[in-house]
Amino acid sequence: MRLIPACLLVSLLAGPALAASPQLAKPAIVGGEDVPDGRYPFLASLQVAGTDDPRYGHICGASLISASWALTAAHCVLGASASRLFIRTGETDLEAGTGTNHPVAAIHIHPAYAGRTNDVALLKLKKPVQGITPVRLPRGEGIGYEVPGRLLTVAGWGRLSSSGSSPSRMQHVEVPFIDTRACQALYEGRATVHRDREMCASRAGKDACQGDSGGPLFVKAADGSWSQLGVVSWGIGCARGDSPGVYARLASADIDTFIHSVWTRD
Repeated sequence: MRLIPACLLVSLLAGPALAASPQLAKPAIVGGEDVPDGRYPFLASLQVAGTDDPRYGHICGASLISASWALTAAHCVLGASASRLFIRTGETDLEAGTGTNHPVAAIHIHPAYAGRTNDVALLKLKKPVQGITPVRLPRGEGIGYEVPGRLLTVAGWGRLSSSGSSPSRMQHVEVPFIDTRACQALYEGRATVHRDREMCASRAGKDACQGDSGGPLFVKAADGSWSQLGVVSWGIGCARGDSPGVYARLASADIDTFIHSVWTRD
């Protein structure tokens, strides 16, 4: 599962000593490669205050969708206090010490979030981020990328396997889109994939994994810009051929309406 364990949610509300524990869930990209510096400037590390080491403060991925808003998974911030969260940008390697912290002012979780479905949340930042081009949200155009076998990209920091080590440098991997009916057939009897609100992408040996939640599933558009199609949400195991990675689908009418109604309020 990519869901954050209960102990991590407690750490978001607890004191600095607990939040600083190196046992916190780390993101994981399985079968990926090192990301060159500056490749995905819109991809941020969602962190909890209480540690001076950004490797251990990291709890989830997030994407900058405007100068003042970041997108992540609802389960990453459920029960969390905005005052203890920030996103870190401008840093591909969490040990480099070159990133910038941007405190979170408010958390907006999808009102119909229910464990797995509608697993998205918006983070309003206290101050606008300068000098970074946000990822595009293609809205209805995103459906055009939902072609079986189409390669999409997922990126994050963390373990190279379910029980492996967590490199400090961001990893990325290309994963093929899987039709939701085919995805549901693979999960039959174990879990339900909601066709309109979720999408699947992965292949044996290549996938997002535990703790990589909240990060973007994205694609390079014809004009060279990056477009986000999904948010890392859940799965059973990691990089298993019979259990594809499942993402919150941004082309969903419910999710699209939520994002743009909240986003445009400020």
